[in-house]
Amino acid sequence: MRQSRPPLVRMQHIDRELRNNGYPNCNRVARHFEVSSKSIQRDIEYMRDMLNAPIDYDKKKKGYFYKQHWTFLTSAFLDRHEVEALIATKKVLSRYQGTPYYQEISSALDKVLQYLPPSHSENGILDIYSFEQPSSAEIDTKSFMLLDEAIRNSRKVAITYHAPSKQEKTERTVHPYRLHYDHSKSTWYLIAYCELRQATRKFAVTRIRSITPCATGFTIPESFSIDNYLEQAFDQCAGVEEHAIAICFTPYQAQWIKEQRIHSTQKIEEHEDGSITLYMKVSALDAVKRWVMRYGKEAEVVEPEELRDMIREEVTKMVDMYGIIL
Repeated sequence: MRQSRPPLVRMQHIDRELRNNGYPNCNRVARHFEVSSKSIQRDIEYMRDMLNAPIDYDKKKKGYFYKQHWTFLTSAFLDRHEVEALIATKKVLSRYQGTPYYQEISSALDKVLQYLPPSHSENGILDIYSFEQPSSAEIDTKSFMLLDEAIRNSRKVAITYHAPSKQEKTERTVHPYRLHYDHSKSTWYLIAYCELRQATRKFAVTRIRSITPCATGFTIPESFSIDNYLEQAFDQCAGVEEHAIAICFTPYQAQWIKEQRIHSTQKIEEHEDGSITLYMKVSALDAVKRWVMRYGKEAEVVEPEELRDMIREEVTKMVDMYGIIL
C-alpha cells in the first residue's frame, strides 16, 4: 500500500535539521509541530522509503543523520495538475519579457521544471489549451528598471513623452506611482502624477523617449487609490470628473455586450424587446465616445448629455467629410 504523503513543511524542517547535522529525533520534531512522534516517524520513513533519502539513526547522539549528500527536491511533491499549471505559467510569462524580474522568475521556473520526471515534463496542458502571444512593442529594459527603482524609492523622474494624439513630444516631471499592464492592449503603462498637467496621468512606457531620475522625492497622497483610479478609467484613459454613463444597445448588439465585461462598475438592465441599457461610472468621456461609435446605429448614448453632444459633433464632421447631404 502506498504511503500517504506527509506535509511538505514538516519534511522541509527535517531535511534542514539533517543537513545542519542537528541529529533530529521524532520526539523533538513532534514537539516543534505539536503532533505525535508516530507522525514524525512516518514522515522520516516516507522520506527514506519513497524519496530514497539516505537517512540513518545514530544511537549515541539519539538522532537521525544523512549518510551521504542528498538534495531534497520540493518539485517531487507537485501533482500532475500543479506541474501543468507551472508549464502554463511559463508560457504566459513570455508576455512579460523585458520587465523587471522576468529573468529571475523564468529561471526559477526552469529550475523546478528540470527536476520533474519525464512524464511530467511533457506539454500535456499545451495540447489542450493555447495562449496567444501578444504583439506588444518591445520594452526597453533600462527604462523599465529606472521606473521600477524610482517607484520603489519614491523619486521623481523627468521624462520626454511622445503623445500620438497631438504628434508632439513634451518634457515632464512626474511622480511615478505604479507600473500597470493592460492585457487588452498588451501594453505597459506608467501611472504617475504629472506636474505639467497637475493631475494623475497614464503614460504608455513605449512612448517614453527618455527618463532622467531626479534627486527630489515625493509622497503619494493619502487620498489616492490605485484601484479607484483604474476603476474610473475607460479603455486606459482617465479624466478628472466622474460621469454616470447610460448606453442603450439594440437587441442585435445586446447579445454580445452581455457576454463582455466592459467596465468594473457596469450594470446591465434588460428590456422586454431584447435591448439592454449599460450603466457605468467613468471619467474619460472621450474614450467612451470612441468606443460607443464603433457600434454605429446599434448603440445610443442616453446620458450624460455632454457625451451625446460629443457624438453629435463627431457625426456632423463625418457628414461633412463624406459630403453627405441630409
